[in-house]
Amino acid sequence: MTAPAKVRTSGRVRPAGIIAIVACAALVVLGGCSSVERVTNNVSKPSDVAIGQCVQVRTAGGDDATVEATKSDCDADAMTFIASQIVSGECGEFENYLTFPETSDRLCLMPNFAQSECYSIPQSAGGSLVDFKEVDCDADAGPDSAIYRVETTGDGSLECAEGQVKATYEKPEPRVYCLASLSGA
Repeated sequence: MTAPAKVRTSGRVRPAGIIAIVACAALVVLGGCSSVERVTNNVSKPSDVAIGQCVQVRTAGGDDATVEATKSDCDADAMTFIASQIVSGECGEFENYLTFPETSDRLCLMPNFAQSECYSIPQSAGGSLVDFKEVDCDADAGPDSAIYRVETTGDGSLECAEGQVKATYEKPEPRVYCLASLSGA
């Protein structure tokens, strides 16, 4: 009879062992949660970002041809873009887009310009989303970009003044930017 009792007591975990197990489990959960937070900000396929949500785009690994996108607040300090639609074909006239290796769908993006601010905007076909930058209005445009000031913004019915570029976006909601060229482009 004493043998079964001895077996039961040797299988019990002491209070110090329980504390160690709980502490280890807590570290695993916290570590998992923090890495999930980092992963969920990355945009690795079009459906990772909701239409109307903003993303930031940066070069990846020092290669100007490769970019990475992360979800962002639309009022972030750095240049952001608004996810406007996911399409299997072409995006709208002024929309830019991201492509992804696992799908032929494109994430169409509209620049998130602020009124009265100035931006360096790529002008060549080889330009990249990372080439869009908020800049001082007297900044040098560089060889393949132009500097524009956002004169007015509004819904799809906004008319721009003569000589301004009217950038019209239909999705996710109608928006117009009236841009004045400051660099002669």
